Amino acid sequence: MPKFYNLAIVVVLGLILPGSLHGQAETLKFAWPDGASAKVHVRSEGRRVRSSKTTTWDMSLDFTMHLKRIKDRIVVSRSDFSGWKGSLPPSMGGGVERFVDMIPTVIATDGGVFVGIEGQETARKLMSDSVAQSGGLNPIVRKAFETISSNTSLEVMAGSHWTSLVGLWRDVELDPAASYEIRSLTPVPDLGGREVEVKGTVQFVKETPCESTRNDLRCIHLHAESEADKAQMGKLLQSFLQQVDISQAIVTAFDQRFRVDIVVEKTTMLPHHLKITRIHTVTLKHKMAARDETGSAEYSATYTFTWLSAPWNRQLRY
Repeated sequence: MPKFYNLAIVVVLGLILPGSLHGQAETLKFAWPDGASAKVHVRSEGRRVRSSKTTTWDMSLDFTMHLKRIKDRIVVSRSDFSGWKGSLPPSMGGGVERFVDMIPTVIATDGGVFVGIEGQETARKLMSDSVAQSGGLNPIVRKAFETISSNTSLEVMAGSHWTSLVGLWRDVELDPAASYEIRSLTPVPDLGGREVEVKGTVQFVKETPCESTRNDLRCIHLHAESEADKAQMGKLLQSFLQQVDISQAIVTAFDQRFRVDIVVEKTTMLPHHLKITRIHTVTLKHKMAARDETGSAEYSATYTFTWLSAPWNRQLRY
């Protein structure tokens, strides 16, 4: 039973927010500048509870993010990837944020719409090295890892993460009294390539000074919450367990929720602070067991962006 639960809690990695938002008015504009770069520090903290056992982790990494505009595309690349340091989660735990920054290149339109990724083989190598740090994978979980690290899954993982950086801003008026619905079908390639309904809300919280050496920069704080349809996710997870020959485990309940808080510079939408929180609860019943087993996991990744002064001063004008 422990192996079944561990697999169930880690397979759903790519889901964060739906790919399209439905708001009232466009008041913000994506304008990431050519040549800008940032030092990015990420801290990931998590807690997983199963039966009477609690597992916690606290890890961090650093990398440099570069922006380059090529015609009508913006290329976001990562370098100087330090790898995760500290106490790592077991197996593949830690959420999509554990792996998404291992993808070297993300490509978007000059308006901020996700296009695709490059460097899939590099990402798979880094992912494999990371799970080896956590003690490796048993044969059952190895099958799930192969699905999650496929080209299709990496594309969805990157696109979902990009939405948390870009998609929240497009249709939000700067009114703290207003909130807007987010709802769409989101692909879940790690659960058979199907789609699940995700819905929630996004809203403007407040305007605030940016955490920068420049006192004249103004930032805005946005907050979003979303959740996947419980019944759909339960059925998809059950189908996945059958595909990997764990038909004796029955999913009796599944819940998955997300919170995103982001602080971005008001004129360009360059991020300064991002926090993504995931909450999962899974209840499984083994056909030979006397009772159900419920487990839960909650983890958060906090990103701090320190934009380098030379490209900032050269590219941004106020």
